[in-house]
Amino acid sequence: MKLPAYLNINYPNDEWNWHFLDGGVGDVAFAGVLACLYPVLRFVLDTVVFKPAAEYFVLPNTKKSDEPPTPQQRLTVFKFQESAWKAVIYVSFAALAMLASYNERFLTDRHYFWKGCKGLPCNYNVSKLIRLLYCLELGFYAQAIPVLLFWEVRRKDFWANLGHHLATLILIGYSFLVNFTKVGTMVFLVHDVNDIFMEMAKMTRYAGKNTATTALFVLFVISWFTTRITIFPVHVLRSTLFDASEMIGKKYGISPHPHWEIFNGFLFFLFGLHIYWSYLILRIALRQLREGKTDDIREEDDDSD
Repeated sequence: MKLPAYLNINYPNDEWNWHFLDGGVGDVAFAGVLACLYPVLRFVLDTVVFKPAAEYFVLPNTKKSDEPPTPQQRLTVFKFQESAWKAVIYVSFAALAMLASYNERFLTDRHYFWKGCKGLPCNYNVSKLIRLLYCLELGFYAQAIPVLLFWEVRRKDFWANLGHHLATLILIGYSFLVNFTKVGTMVFLVHDVNDIFMEMAKMTRYAGKNTATTALFVLFVISWFTTRITIFPVHVLRSTLFDASEMIGKKYGISPHPHWEIFNGFLFFLFGLHIYWSYLILRIALRQLREGKTDDIREEDDDSD
């Protein structure tokens, strides 16, 4: 299969073979299988773990009476299950990303995103752990879109979330193809770590544990503004905007187009969503200070639960 000129890979025999992935196209197939397995795993965990835990923490008094849970209580149970699933996913992804990159110099020096990249797609080797991380994330976001449309509770920022999932899926697939996987791993870290605090804060809120909710919300806010509003633009965007074209384009005489425009375009779209969600987070924080009440502004009805 012949590639477009701007995706030409200068490897022996010019074959359709993603050299930086040992399994080649098989890795994409593996991600497709994972996309089919995630909903199955979620259903099993919902049935065996999350639903019993949600009923235990959210409905502690219903077992003592003959009255069945109200529709609102059942909705809160379902939301608890949602957050429990996402917390497990983000903990797993963040742990794997840390394991895959703990000794990588790009964590502290953004120039190492591109060192060793002498062509496009980047022709440096990728570790098995990064390859696995990409397959897991690609599969997850491939199924996250239909899950958001047909499974999860619809919230105020539904369209922003849908745009986020689409942009993330495209970014993962594109960075996979052109082997921008080092900077991609950093993007995973920036996003997944603070999502853990968000989902755990939601779980404690649904369970009515106000002190724990406040503590986790504070950790979430700190991690959010540290990772997505500081590290993401300063460490990631600055490097993709300037370092990539300088260290690859000018040094080796390689045209960065259209990779530069595509990659940075979607990264800036994500950053725009970060700014939008930061506004919502600050609204929650101000409400917490005024009323001592930590709400999820993403809900259709702020007072619904």
